[in-house]
Parts: sequence; structure tokens; C-alpha cells
Amino acid sequence: MNANHSFRRAFVMVALLAAFALSGCSDDSAASPSTKTDAGSTNAGSVVTFKDGPVQGDSIGGSRRFLKIPYAKPPIQDLRWKAPVKNDPWTSVRHETAFASACPQVMSQQAPMSTDEDCLYLNVWVPEPMPAKAPVMVWIHPGSNVAGSTSDVVPTTQQLWYDGQFFASRRGVVVVSMNYRLGPFGFFAHPALGAEHSPLGNQGLLDQRMALQWVQDNIAAFGGDKGNVTIFGESGGSTDVCYHVASPGDAGLFQRAISESGGCTAAITGKDPTAADAATGMTAFTKAMGCDTAPDVLACLRGKAVTDILANAMQPDDTSGGAQTAVVQWSFAVVVDGPGGFVPDQARTLFDTGKIAHVPYILGTNSDEGTLFLLNATSLTGESDYMAALQTRFPKAAVQVEAEYPASKFNGDYNAALARVVGDSAILCGTDDTARRAVKAGLPVYMYNFNIPWSIAPSVLKVAHASEVSHVFGDPVDGKTDSASQAVSDAMNAYWARFASTGDPNASSAPAVWPAFAPDASDNDKRLQFDSGWEILSDFRKEECAFWRQQYDAAYAN
Repeated sequence: MNANHSFRRAFVMVALLAAFALSGCSDDSAASPSTKTDAGSTNAGSVVTFKDGPVQGDSIGGSRRFLKIPYAKPPIQDLRWKAPVKNDPWTSVRHETAFASACPQVMSQQAPMSTDEDCLYLNVWVPEPMPAKAPVMVWIHPGSNVAGSTSDVVPTTQQLWYDGQFFASRRGVVVVSMNYRLGPFGFFAHPALGAEHSPLGNQGLLDQRMALQWVQDNIAAFGGDKGNVTIFGESGGSTDVCYHVASPGDAGLFQRAISESGGCTAAITGKDPTAADAATGMTAFTKAMGCDTAPDVLACLRGKAVTDILANAMQPDDTSGGAQTAVVQWSFAVVVDGPGGFVPDQARTLFDTGKIAHVPYILGTNSDEGTLFLLNATSLTGESDYMAALQTRFPKAAVQVEAEYPASKFNGDYNAALARVVGDSAILCGTDDTARRAVKAGLPVYMYNFNIPWSIAPSVLKVAHASEVSHVFGDPVDGKTDSASQAVSDAMNAYWARFASTGDPNASSAPAVWPAFAPDASDNDKRLQFDSGWEILSDFRKEECAFWRQQYDAAYAN
């Protein structure tokens, strides 16, 4: 795998480790939320019986919450790297008071280290009283498909990040979140898997699909409408949402989609790797595991401990421009797995040919996406430092990038210039590219820009990657101290819920009319900015994204 692909795979992991360094946490201080319950939860004695068996929930914040419901068998031993297999039913009432363990991953600020492969569980929040046919929202957690879980807490706090109670209690929405396999366990494209008719990678995406199938089979028992399902996610989860929109095998599993900070049709590194492209990395990984000469390579690998796989999957990365704590994987990422696979062709090709789910789609980004990814990077002090950083990231286009983003545009601040370059190239303009292709494919599209600085180190992070997440869930970190921020959060929570209900986020009570995203022949477009000003942005970063579209096209042509 080349260095550029390494940077692409590691992008969010760099952010996680940078955030960890910012918080000053150690292994001991990052308590696992999977062993905790919310102080406000009480046992309401509520039992729901569905096809697999009965589950008991707890009352929390005007909703009922059902934790750790299995949707697949533990992917252990012979099931490691196979497609998810339906779990066994039960007869006794299951009453779980804690979230499931995160799927195997190294420690980061996003989540503690986990070595537990028994992790394929989901959670459900239900309005009280239970509705008859409520809209359903299914959350796909972030983490670049290498980290995270449904029980992530906001960095430096113990506040649950993806708390569905506010959608349920305030908006009458049923919310589902799921864990899915990550990194070397969830995106393992070893060529030997084909011979046993197992998926050539994308196991984590298949887990997500099985959770969506669980919703189709069972959500009615929880008061949800299986015919009105919205998938939404942020960062890696946002990109996964985009792949679900593009995947033929997901037909009918959802009716709306929301991508927060991430598309799947454009990248500075070019095309998504095919399973064949990943084979070289898989061979190197197999050798590192000591299984390259085994008579049955997969049996050898399946016999290895989780800790050994994680240790050998992670390799030092020197492509992040000074973030020496960054790590990458050999090639553990989404792959184009060919006809009949989850991603049968390049996602941009599927969008451009209209072979995607024709569903209403919200996409958006944050004003300063790049700041989070440079927290551990060496500070730039002059033009030579800036050019060297650009050469590392864009060996063939550094001069053009510098011309588009001269430090003079940022009051001579080379670090601010680089942060804007990183955020625009990797996230903001890539998400914009997916939105444009979705519009051309005939999808109703709404775009936003989030513009409230993260309350954690606002002068450094500004409006960083992931700063919108707690606002979307209706529980911003600064909500208790900043009434304006809480008001924006309340409005975002309502916009998302209305979109889930009708496919249009607008209502007469909304603080602003959210226009459809529809670039015209002159490349003019509009989107809604989420801050207290409620501005309708025209042609947001138009020149910059036009530049990056040229770079994406050139990368895909190679």
C-alpha cells in the first residue's frame, strides 16, 4: 500500500490520537463506558418481545432504552472474517444495563482498548409511551472503521456522545445504534477468503447491513416503522452511509440518509483499492503473523490471539506531517469487492451511473475540519516549512496547492493555512463532491455547514471535525453554559428528526428555511449554516472545491 493510501486510511486515527494527547488522559483515566450506566436510568419493568425473544428496557430521560441486543453470533473462531451469522434466539428475558464491549481496537481517546470479539450488539431508544409507527434513525459510529463504539464518550468528559434519548423523548423517533467489526477484523481482504466463499473484505459493512436487516425484522415490536428508516453517521460512519447509498445489496433497507463530514466519491489518493489491490498488504500481514508458510493460512490466522492481530496490524506512519503517534493499517479499509460484493464498483461510478439508492440525502461539514488532524504536528514557522508539509501530502501538486492556499489568505499563519488545506482536501470538498454527484443522480439533497467552535480548546480546535455530533444528538457539551449553542442544538435535532420523518428537514417552526442543494450551470449553490445567525451560504468554498475536484479527477484517472 502506498504512502498516500496510508494517509487516507489513518486520517481519523490521527485525530483520535491527537485528541488523546490534548486531553492528557492515560490508560487508567479513560474509564470504559461499557461498564457504566447513566445515573438517570431506572428500571421501568418494560419488556418487549420480538422474534428472537424478550428484552427488558430501562426508563431514561422520557424514553426507554434497551441495551446490548445481539444481532449476530460472536464472530469468533471459525466465524472470524466470515459474513455475519444470525444469532440464536432466547427464551428468558434479557435485561442489560450496560453497553456491549467495543469491537477489538487499540486504545484511543474515542474508546478504550478492546480485545472482545463478542461485540455485535445494538441498542434501541424508544419514546414513552411507545409509539405505533415512529420514524427510525440508525446511527453508524465514527472512527475511520478502526476505532469507536456505540458507547463512546465526548473527549475529556463522561458524557455519552451518541445518546438517542433526546431524539426519542423530544422528537418521537426510535433510535438504533450498533457496533460493527473494525480494522483487521472488519476490513480483512485476504485472497484466501474467496475459496471458502467468505467476503473479500468489508465484513464491518456487512455487519452494519445485518443490523439494518434486524431493524426490518424487529423494529415494529419497539414502535418503529420499518418503512421509514434513516441511516446517519459521522466521519468514518458518514463515509459508510455513503457506501450504503451506493451498495445494491442495501435496496429497501432505508429510505433516507445523512452524512456528517464524509462522502465516498472523491479522495486525494484516488480510487478505492480493489480486493486484488489489498492482496499484497494481506500477504505482508500474514507473514508478520507467522502464518505465511502454514498449510492453512486462514486457520493459522484464526488461531491467533486478538492482541497479536492488533499488534501486528498497526504500523508506524510517517506520512502525517509530524504526527509521530499516528498509526496505519496494512490495508484494512473498504475495498471494491466486485460483482455481487458490497461495493461492486468504484462508488463514484455507481453514483455517476445512477446505480444507487434514490433517497433524500443530507450532507455537510464543519468550518474547520482540519484542525483536529494537526494537533500533534510540528508547528510551521515559515514558507519552507509550509511547502515541505504540502510536498509530503501532495507530491505532484504542492505548488498548485500553495497557490490556492497562500498563507497571506490566513494573515500569514502557515498552520491555519495547512489546517484549511487538510480539512478541505480530505473532508469538506470530498463531501461536497458526493453531494454534487447525488444531485446529478436525481436525489433530493440538503447541505449544511456547522459553525460553532468546539468548547474543548476552542482557540486551537475552532469548529473542528466532530464538533457537530453532540449538537445533532441534542446534548451539546456547552449546552449548560451557552444558551445560544443549546438553541442551535435543539434546532439541529429537530431538523434531523423532521428529515427522518418526511424526507424534508423544513417546518414552519424552524429558525430558517433550509434550501435544497442544487448547483446550477454556473456552479452556484446554497446551503444552511448552523450557528446563531442561521445564514444561507451561497457558493461556500466554491473556488477551493473546484480546485480539489480537479485534483480528485486527476487522481481517479491514474
